Amino acid sequence: MLAFPKTLNDLSTNKTGGYSITELMVACTLSSILIAAITTYNVQSYVSLSSLQHATAIEEDARALQDTISRHLSRAGFIENSSTLTPFITLASTPQTVANVSLGQQTGETANSCITFSYDKNRSGVISTAQDEMFGYRLHDKAIEYRVGGKTCTQGGWFDLTDPNTVEVTQFAAMVLHNSSWGAAYEIKLSLQSVIDPSLVVSKTFVVEATNEK
Repeated sequence: MLAFPKTLNDLSTNKTGGYSITELMVACTLSSILIAAITTYNVQSYVSLSSLQHATAIEEDARALQDTISRHLSRAGFIENSSTLTPFITLASTPQTVANVSLGQQTGETANSCITFSYDKNRSGVISTAQDEMFGYRLHDKAIEYRVGGKTCTQGGWFDLTDPNTVEVTQFAAMVLHNSSWGAAYEIKLSLQSVIDPSLVVSKTFVVEATNEK
């Protein structure tokens, strides 16, 4: 004998149901929290990475300044001499009219924050301003400047080596450590501070030996 369902509900033995409003609200809340956490993490990571890159850039600027100053200052007083066995002569033993290493400062800056010198860069046997053989570095308006055309420490016309919009030079000083028959040694102190993040400060103290300066 056939049996028929008494109601239409009996036709379906597996009922399916949707999400309630409460469940949807909970899901949306959890999603928002997750998205906010991911966004915050990304922002913090970006800030940390930017800060690290900026700190690295300032460190590289300081290292580049040290390398440049050391490389040129160590040659101060050199003049090519091909007429004798000695490969060079010095300013002190020639009738050169240019000065050797000299310390000074731009008006309003700290003492000994400017150093000027010269050497025979093109190995012609003479010092010539036309060949850009008059070197120097100075502190001026929180920047390290490079000497141009034999300018004195107090004259204008020097070129910036650092960008005061991103980094400020808070210290640049040169001091004679030794000066004898074998040459001279100079101690250079240098400090850079970030304009973007003043807590980032890089300081260096290094010694340069100018063995050609007699």
